[in-house]
Amino acid sequence: MIYDTRSRVPVNLRKALQAEVEALTEGMTFRQPNSEERAAMKVFGQALPVPSRKAGTTEEASIDYVEEEQEDAIFQCPWCMVKIDGGEANGPNADVTVNVAVCFGIFDDSLDNDGSDDVLNLIEKVYQRFARDPVLAHQYICQHDFEWGLQDEDTWPYFFGAIGMSFSYMGIQRESKYT
Repeated sequence: MIYDTRSRVPVNLRKALQAEVEALTEGMTFRQPNSEERAAMKVFGQALPVPSRKAGTTEEASIDYVEEEQEDAIFQCPWCMVKIDGGEANGPNADVTVNVAVCFGIFDDSLDNDGSDDVLNLIEKVYQRFARDPVLAHQYICQHDFEWGLQDEDTWPYFFGAIGMSFSYMGIQRESKYT
């Protein structure tokens, strides 16, 4: 799936990358907490959803919520979050570089404790996609400086990891009334 727009801005880059991850994970299913059913990857932009009250209550979430009454988004696996980490444009007529992280959260309560394999496979899918073809949505170019990692601590049955990348696109061109 291609997120198509002619407006080259970081938010559209993020949306294009979200659509690309959705396409890369299409047809894949993962285990989910408190259910025997498998689920497709949910892809979010910039942040996971705000915690909310469990279904069936009418109260809104507040800053002083009780932990047991919340559905914490980080544990609502499987999910992917495409996050812009920062960027730069080094002067007029220069390309814009945007650093992004594609983060994954997986649930796997198997006693084999191998849920990190799913995370590594997802990271590999993203890496292979952009190592083979660096162009995203016909206008953003992956710079091939991949960095990835897994969570440091044992978080069984939840597993987390991310891949960081940089994309560039043509920045604003300086205009002159004399040209």
